[in-house]
Amino acid sequence: MSGVGPLKRLTLWVRNAEASLALYRDLLELEVIEDKLLEGIAVAALLGLEAGRLRIVHLASGGRQDGWIGLYELSAARPAPPELAPPDPRRFAYGQAVAVFETNAMDALLERLQRGGYHFMQAPIDYVKPSGAGPTPAGRYREAIFLDPDGVPVSLIQYEPLAGA
Repeated sequence: MSGVGPLKRLTLWVRNAEASLALYRDLLELEVIEDKLLEGIAVAALLGLEAGRLRIVHLASGGRQDGWIGLYELSAARPAPPELAPPDPRRFAYGQAVAVFETNAMDALLERLQRGGYHFMQAPIDYVKPSGAGPTPAGRYREAIFLDPDGVPVSLIQYEPLAGA
């Protein structure tokens, strides 16, 4: 047994929780399981600040207890947090994280994302994995990668078993 369990949550520090909710809740259809506002000296100290408010929105797929997405929006922060350099929308960089979601509705999601004006780092691509094991079995895969409102890459993967497998 390993020292840790499955990933509980991926926390994304977002500039605007509502813009992120428009993606993760409205387009990707994750369920909001918690939406709260924290403020005060203890919260500010935890974040290394003199003052600030923190809106926390946790989302999950189908009520799961792991694999959450946490949208953390900091406001009225003193001092203001630094900005990361914008990502290169054409390629990945070392240290960059990617949120990966499985789907069985790739075409519908792609249509909604395109209507929403999302930029694709990787247009939908189909590929065959002729062999596999465990959680990554042989099969036909379709994958697309786009940037969320804060420049975080999000990958959508659809899997179909190979015929006769």
